[in-house]
Amino acid sequence: MLRRNYRTFASLMIAAIVLACVPVFAPASAPVPTFDPNSINTSIVQTADAALTQTAVFITPTDVATITSTATILPTETMTATPTFFFVLSTPTVPTETPKPGSSGLKYDCRIVSKTPADGAIYAPNVGFVTRWQVINMGTGTWDSDNADYRYESGDRLHTSGVYDLDKSISPGEQADIKVDMKAPGNGGTFSTTWIIKIGKAEFCQMTVTIQINN
Repeated sequence: MLRRNYRTFASLMIAAIVLACVPVFAPASAPVPTFDPNSINTSIVQTADAALTQTAVFITPTDVATITSTATILPTETMTATPTFFFVLSTPTVPTETPKPGSSGLKYDCRIVSKTPADGAIYAPNVGFVTRWQVINMGTGTWDSDNADYRYESGDRLHTSGVYDLDKSISPGEQADIKVDMKAPGNGGTFSTTWIIKIGKAEFCQMTVTIQINN
C-alpha cells in the first residue's frame, strides 16, 4: 500500500516537472486601433453638448427671465462733409492810359482832339462853311511852319484851296488849329473829304469830314 502511494506520488511529480518544462506561449497581440483625427472633435462637441444640456436642466425659469443683454449699440457715425474752399482771384483792371502829348515815340504823329462840323452835318447846296480840326503834336519832332503844311489828300473836293501853311511852329505836346474853307456842292447827297499834314516827304495825321447836302 505504501509502495502504491509512493508510485502515485512519483508519477505526479514527473507530470509536474514535464508541465513545468513545456514553454508557455503568449497570446497573439491584438491589432493597434487606427487613430481617427476627427474623433477628438467629435468628443469635444459631444462633451460640450452634454455640458449645455446639464446646464439647461439646472437653469430655472426665473434665471432665464432675468438674463439681460449686455450688448451696447454704438451710434452710427455721421459723415461730415468737408468744406471746399474756392479762392477767387480778382483780375486787376488796368485803366486805359490817356496818351500823353509827345509820347508816341514817332518823329511825326498827331492825335485829333475835336472836329467841326461833326460828321453827318446837313448843309444847303452851295453854302460855304469852315472845317476845323484841333490836333496835338504826339511825335518827337517839331512841326516847323517853314516846311510844314496841311493839304487835301483824297475824297470829294469841297475845299476852296487845296494847301495851307501852318500859322506857327508846333512843338511836341502842343496843339494846332487846322482850318479849311469849304463850300457845299450844288447837288444833294453825302460827301466826304480827307486831309493830311505834310513835312518834307513825311505825310501823317489823316483828318476827315463827312457832310450831307439837301436840295
